[in-house]
Amino acid sequence: MLPIKDCTGCSACAHVCPKGCISMIANEHGFLYPQINNDICVECGACKKNCPVLNKTATEKSEEIISYAAKTTDETIRKCSSSGGIFSAIAKKVIENNGIVYGAAFDGKFVVKHISVSSLDDLDLLRRSKYVQSDLNNSFVSVKNNLTEGKTVLFTGTPCQVEGLLAYLKKPYDNLITMDFVCHGVPSPNVWEYYKTYLQKQYKSAITDVNFRDKTLGWKNSSIRIEFENSNVYCNLFRNDPYMNAFLANMDLRESCYTCKFKSVNHKSDITVADYWGIDKTNPEIDDDKGLSLVLINSDKGASLLNVIESSLTLTKTDVEKTFQYNPCIIKPAKKHSFSQYFLNNYRKGDFAKVVDSCLNPSYITRLKRKFFQRKTEMLK
Repeated sequence: MLPIKDCTGCSACAHVCPKGCISMIANEHGFLYPQINNDICVECGACKKNCPVLNKTATEKSEEIISYAAKTTDETIRKCSSSGGIFSAIAKKVIENNGIVYGAAFDGKFVVKHISVSSLDDLDLLRRSKYVQSDLNNSFVSVKNNLTEGKTVLFTGTPCQVEGLLAYLKKPYDNLITMDFVCHGVPSPNVWEYYKTYLQKQYKSAITDVNFRDKTLGWKNSSIRIEFENSNVYCNLFRNDPYMNAFLANMDLRESCYTCKFKSVNHKSDITVADYWGIDKTNPEIDDDKGLSLVLINSDKGASLLNVIESSLTLTKTDVEKTFQYNPCIIKPAKKHSFSQYFLNNYRKGDFAKVVDSCLNPSYITRLKRKFFQRKTEMLK
């Protein structure tokens, strides 16, 4: 089986197991990992043969990587999107053609799960970034059923989730469109759960809405905005919010994110999207601080789809090489923070914001505690 440190939790192994003997079980940080029931396992090897990490192969490099700065012409949609609204434009076209769209959404308790939508009215559930690893549930099986029925399917997710789906399907489908996004890394679901509880205690009310990318102060000054049942609102800039600080400092990411095998400009998805950070430096004439999407075209299918929806977009062809310095997550995995393990073992102790700050700006005492913890951990190995 794949070592824990390399497992992305894509669930391809669980979905492909012919005996159903693999379950995805959460560890102490809420990350899902495969657990095998050895009593019914017949050691057929299907899990290993279909693991996208164990069988990772380099995607053939195209002669030219085609990249665009893109935004939807619908300003209402762009305002409520994380960047330029490219996802909404593509998803809208799929649904209008009687297709189905899969992506990450909040459930009633603001847990992030993959769901499917087939109505434009429900599309808003999938908009905006969710900075938590999503639970794929049984989505791979549902996607396959939809494809077999002849439905057009748009599946969106992290690069490892997309490659997990492709590994499970085992063969290409003309009616499948895959879209991944440039991923910084996926933070701990348990840290998110604790942070929600922390805020609900502070505001003495239940959460009713979460927007990780509120653009009221501009795209570059995105804020996390959380609304409560008692009409109170928490709104804080990314750079001032403790949850986002822990995430951006790489203190609570999945272990595999630190050695991610899916960092490349050559993805197996049809289209890759991201925030077009650095556009104010590379193409300032098209930057209005309302959000722009970076779009990488990875396949003929992706190129054809973009042509179909071109009338609903403003597209500017760009030099992808220039984006690397402003969006290094395209090609480089996150570097693990030196206080990552200390944070994961202490964020429940005391005030959450103070724990985050103590890891970002450690005192002499905090550094001593971390060294003691490291030595204790090494002795137990």
